[in-house]
Amino acid sequence: MLNKHQRSKLEGILESLSKADRDRVYDLAREQRSAAQKRRRSKARETFDGERIGGGKRRADPLIDWVLRIVEKEYGHAQKVREQTPDAADLQEGLVIELTRRRATVLPSGEDDVDKALHCRLSAELAARQQSGIAVGDRVVFTKLDAKDDDEELFEVVSVMERTSKLARPDAHDVRQERVVAANVDVIVVVVSVVSPPLHPRLIDRYLVAIEAGGCDAIIAVNKVDLLDDSNRESELSKLEPYREAGIPIAVCAAVPGDDSSSRVDELRELLSGKTCAFVGHSGVGKSSLANALDPALGLETGHVRERDQRGRHTTTASSMHFIDGADGEQIRVIDTPGVRFFGLADISPEELRWMFPEFLEYTHDCKFNDCSHDHEPGCAVEAAVNSGKISAVRYETYLRLLEELKTGGKPKDVSERIRPAIEDE
Repeated sequence: MLNKHQRSKLEGILESLSKADRDRVYDLAREQRSAAQKRRRSKARETFDGERIGGGKRRADPLIDWVLRIVEKEYGHAQKVREQTPDAADLQEGLVIELTRRRATVLPSGEDDVDKALHCRLSAELAARQQSGIAVGDRVVFTKLDAKDDDEELFEVVSVMERTSKLARPDAHDVRQERVVAANVDVIVVVVSVVSPPLHPRLIDRYLVAIEAGGCDAIIAVNKVDLLDDSNRESELSKLEPYREAGIPIAVCAAVPGDDSSSRVDELRELLSGKTCAFVGHSGVGKSSLANALDPALGLETGHVRERDQRGRHTTTASSMHFIDGADGEQIRVIDTPGVRFFGLADISPEELRWMFPEFLEYTHDCKFNDCSHDHEPGCAVEAAVNSGKISAVRYETYLRLLEELKTGGKPKDVSERIRPAIEDE
């Protein structure tokens, strides 16, 4: 709870924001309050002799409380840094749009022109934990240094503001460490292709769990549909039906490198207008090609899938943010990320996994046991919904497979399954 002094201070910060920033904060507050109400309803499961305890409607928290929480997270941090720093005259806020080793490209707050971005070094503390401590999409506080390099001004990122969302996975070299792929995004776009490389639903499943855990929404973008003929198009796209049934939007695209594909991504453009998003997926599915189709002026490097093993090449080697015109003149902020061949689950317990499948939520309160894992317990309403066809059997099997992985702590069963077809012996 905020005291009177804290509220007054945050209200002052809110009043000082531009109209666009205030509107964004209010929109985000409405979304967060709505999501919190849904979570409370789905988890309100306590009963006594068959009667729900406290089953009456809970009054929604005042919207201004959610607004001030966001102001405190996004803007109050910088104010605290200023108060705690003796020489804080040059402290500024900005958005990280690109990261390299010990360096960040930061767009100062209020700027949309990437030419105004500044190259900042990271403080020693941030550089030591660069994979988890700072990511593209982070809002940061930076300062101008007294020193110069070849007559150019030098800047340094001194702190990172609290994130509203993230996509993270375990570090490849140390699974105990978290690697943040993107921060403060509204939507994660899981890009898949139907051929070259072929569709791989298990990678989609892992992304969706991490997306839900990180507080983001998900969209599946199906690319390269132009490579399908009429005889197999319907059967390939039907593999994605369980995700559509789970309420995940699916955009069908055909971005061809070197071709004017802008009209083939109109559905995706409509879904992303006014949002900050990250494109993720397996190497070679066409993430950069999709970004180029949304804005041909980007000219991002694209590659091809090797014929022999159907593996994509890593043409994108570091995450970066691009600004694209959306529908009705609304801007899209796109974070293009390097491709992966496997995506591990970071910091998710077996108990938490059941809340990462949104289609389960309306049935969980009917389970016989409060802590039902939807695995083996009698009276499981989720399993009954699967048996009656209300929940996709494919998604439920995915849940059980991931649950076993998290319970045992071992390698998942599909790690060794290649995302490319087996190579015939010559």
